[in-house]
Amino acid sequence: MTGRRLRLAVDVGGTFTDVTLADPADGRLISAKVSTTPGDRADGVLDGIAVALDRAGASGAEVADVVHGSTTGTNALIERTGVRVGFLTTEGFRDVLEIGRVMRPMEGLYDFNVDRPPPLVPRRLCLEARERMTATGDVLVALDEESVIAAAKFFAREEVEAVAVCFLFAHLDPRHEERAAAIIAQRLPGIPISLSNRICPEYREYERASTTVMNAYLAPIMERYLDDLEARLDDALGDEARLFVVQANGGTASVAAAKARAVTTVNSGPAGGVVAAAWYGRRHQREQIVSVDMGGTSFDIGLIEDGRSKSTTEGSFQGLPVKIPIIDLHVIGAGGGSIAWIDPGGALNVGPRSAGADPGPACYGRGGEEPTVTDANLVLGRINPGYFNGGRITLDADAARRSVERLAGPLGMSLDDTSLGIVRVVNANMTKGIAAVTIERGIDVREFSLLSFGGAGGLHAVDLARDLEMTEAVIPPMAGTFSALGLLVTETRYDYVIALGGVATGRIVPSEIEARYAEMEDNALSSLADQGFIGDAVRLARAADLKVAGQTYELSLPIPGGGEFDGDTLAALVRSFGDLYRARYAFFFDGEPIEIVNLRLGAFGLRDVPDLPEVAGAGVDPSSAFKALRTAYFGHAGRLDTPVYDRAGLASGMIVDGPALIEEETSTTLVPPGTSAAVTGDLGLIIATGANS
Repeated sequence: MTGRRLRLAVDVGGTFTDVTLADPADGRLISAKVSTTPGDRADGVLDGIAVALDRAGASGAEVADVVHGSTTGTNALIERTGVRVGFLTTEGFRDVLEIGRVMRPMEGLYDFNVDRPPPLVPRRLCLEARERMTATGDVLVALDEESVIAAAKFFAREEVEAVAVCFLFAHLDPRHEERAAAIIAQRLPGIPISLSNRICPEYREYERASTTVMNAYLAPIMERYLDDLEARLDDALGDEARLFVVQANGGTASVAAAKARAVTTVNSGPAGGVVAAAWYGRRHQREQIVSVDMGGTSFDIGLIEDGRSKSTTEGSFQGLPVKIPIIDLHVIGAGGGSIAWIDPGGALNVGPRSAGADPGPACYGRGGEEPTVTDANLVLGRINPGYFNGGRITLDADAARRSVERLAGPLGMSLDDTSLGIVRVVNANMTKGIAAVTIERGIDVREFSLLSFGGAGGLHAVDLARDLEMTEAVIPPMAGTFSALGLLVTETRYDYVIALGGVATGRIVPSEIEARYAEMEDNALSSLADQGFIGDAVRLARAADLKVAGQTYELSLPIPGGGEFDGDTLAALVRSFGDLYRARYAFFFDGEPIEIVNLRLGAFGLRDVPDLPEVAGAGVDPSSAFKALRTAYFGHAGRLDTPVYDRAGLASGMIVDGPALIEEETSTTLVPPGTSAAVTGDLGLIIATGANS
């Protein structure tokens, strides 16, 4: 073992794979961006790690940890390339996945071309077992093992690759599910089995079934991917480097935990970006943030209030409900690779289809011909064709112009105006996406800062903030690989839940609740210790879900105090619920009967967080960072001579007046005319939009 122990973070996107290396010895942060390899994403991971290590002058043997944000599960859901799953449920509930909540998606309320996505398991592979638990967890009908054996035989004939088992009220008593799993395992050896009492031990049978099925759908894929990646990392780095996988809750987990609960890895990369945005906002006393990550394929939106990312247990992936703790993210198909097209009515559209990593935008020169947002920005003069990804990719400006000309003719517009139109349409799509998580939820977005990152984010940030009347756009340092940096500030996290089934607070015995929390904490401490987290490196956070008796949905809130759960804790919890209910819904009747639905525990393994290097002040004049003068198109103002600055040459306190372009290896920031960018000590850019002034 060497004395130097490096940490690596890898964020695999649809177009690029980003790697950030942290050297705790000298505080260096080194990033690399390489093309994602769709055929085998592990190839891109190893490529990026090799580039980062080469830049650091380090060897693989010096790496202690690799934190990995994976898109493997996400892409399997998007592309419907998961495995063939058999679903076993309680007799009479075979159609639970088809029936769902008997609700159309919000976007389809008035559009009959929009419908719920089909279940991940076709009806013919949904079978029933004779058994029944009551709503209090008592056995009503004993498990008929012959019905399980018959299901196992059918699944074997159908060559299913995974099985999901979700019995009614199994979250209160798992005996029937566990016995069914044992029977199936005997007859389908080696086939992974997902049980609802382990994946999602909460009430609401549809959401629990959907989550369990999704886990089964992804588990074999994640297992193959992680086993292969771990073996290849061992070869490249040595077997002392530990691999951690980022989860949708913004924390990391061991490889074993990620394989067992594969559903938790979906959207893990974007979750890391939101964690990073919250961390960076707190550094700069900005606790109300809309974080946006614009990469090559998607535009990921997160909301940060009071310095913390918003979480939910009522999320969805690709329109299918998933009931696990996740960071509340809204993802739309709007990235640099989003393809522009003309609809039958003659209107210009952008996305959600993307050119991806292969062939990529037309300007990549890999055979793509359709115009993308990146092509449009190149035509507008906002991207340097010779310095894309630090000069490692040379863009073909002629190919970009040819691709945009395919639309300019039918639209009857100039090449510049067509390109600007593409940018404005994708901006409108992104503005609508931001409004969905703010304005449509009653949140005044004007009170928030826009924190924009991703390879394409800096080119659009100010326009988005202006459209939403936000006062400033913040572009963090290392913007193009900021999500990978975010993976380095994540904590290892395990979530536990015990379902009570809705017990009135008047019937709660505090000592029994304390015993339940103690049980979860024992399990949590053991899991964290296995990962090397003990003592002060451990943080436990208790929470509970409460609701008004007779109502459908609950609110989650932390347990007050932090000591033993006793009568005073219970009283304080009920008061906190009333306060939260009143704040959320504007009224609350004191004395309403309250029920505790679930007990929750978040268990965190704390790591040393890398710091961003500070650059000493050098006055307000940025001329020392000047690189070149380039013409860029700005609509009515026409083409303007636009100074280009090297971000690495800036220093604290400098002011960059627009129009200007600020280049770094993995991204470019546009400072439009009439705005100025203030440079912070860590080379962050804060651009005042002039809104509400």
